[in-house]
Amino acid sequence: MSIGARGMSGSGSLYWRARLRGMFGGLAYAVALALALVASWAIQSEANNLPRYGAAEALRHISHTAFQYAVAMLPPLPLLTLTLNLAPRAPLKRAAWLVLPVFAMAMWSSIYMLGPDDPVWRGYFAERLLTAVLLAAVCWYQSAMRGATDTLMGTQIEGATLGAELERARLQMLRSQIEPHFLFNTLANVRTLARIDRSSAVEMLDNLMRYLAAALPKLREGESSLDDEMRLVDAYLRIFRVRMGTRLSYEVSTAPGLDDQRIPAMMLLTLVENALKHGINPAVEGGFIRVSAARSGSSLVLEVADSGQGMTDQPKEGTGSGLANVRLRLLMQYGDSATLTVAHAVPRGLVAAISLPLRPTA
Repeated sequence: MSIGARGMSGSGSLYWRARLRGMFGGLAYAVALALALVASWAIQSEANNLPRYGAAEALRHISHTAFQYAVAMLPPLPLLTLTLNLAPRAPLKRAAWLVLPVFAMAMWSSIYMLGPDDPVWRGYFAERLLTAVLLAAVCWYQSAMRGATDTLMGTQIEGATLGAELERARLQMLRSQIEPHFLFNTLANVRTLARIDRSSAVEMLDNLMRYLAAALPKLREGESSLDDEMRLVDAYLRIFRVRMGTRLSYEVSTAPGLDDQRIPAMMLLTLVENALKHGINPAVEGGFIRVSAARSGSSLVLEVADSGQGMTDQPKEGTGSGLANVRLRLLMQYGDSATLTVAHAVPRGLVAAISLPLRPTA
């Protein structure tokens, strides 16, 4: 074989290896999430028996249970990631593609752990189907983030001549930064509630599906109506109210005539996430969140106020990647005509406010 032929053969081999890696991209992430679930399930399953064992015996029982769960969870994951990577980008078509691997994952897990003749098989299958659906949703989010990041890196390599494409990729990456741990933690809460309070578990699941239905189509959108964004925020806060109980109360309000205003997709949700993470969650007693939209002269003011622990330092510039991303998106989309301010609330907590220019509506 000539050197040229060998070079072509080597390039083809590298190409197909790259294609194969792309087809199973995200498999390691899915396995890591599944193993985290397996570990938590194994500890929960053996929790009541652990006081009767010594340390070595307890570890052996947990390891054995974890192995059983792992065999029930891991084999279908390559099919799940392969389908996700080959699926169309349109949300509805992509969801349809995931039906088969999600169903196969739930079926495999149920048959392996119980067998179809077990009297509790249907209930177990429903629980495993829910697990598979939420695991697929987490992988979907991670895939969107990875794709946006890859787009950004590729655009940066192409150089400054592709500045417009670079800005679009950066905006897409910022919009795709939805915390996968939110879905993971919600899954764990649904599982726990299903054992002790089925009505709360159903309520949380309903709110989660409402949130996903609103959030998934927005991963590739730059803007959304204010009414849609408020519905998304409401569904998100409903989930946390079930999780936190009386520790969280909230209010969402929009002044008349503003529902059709176009705003950056999921930007308001970022402020709500920030208020929950840094304000309400750390406070033992929890607190109140008020999300509002109002007109101020020629500007639209979106405000998220919380009664959480606040900050001891001056919050004028804001801290954390969430607020930094909001500032960057506002700068890239509106220049100097939009602002984000963060101030102390009275008597405690913080108020984050975005001011955008009002747009004429039909």
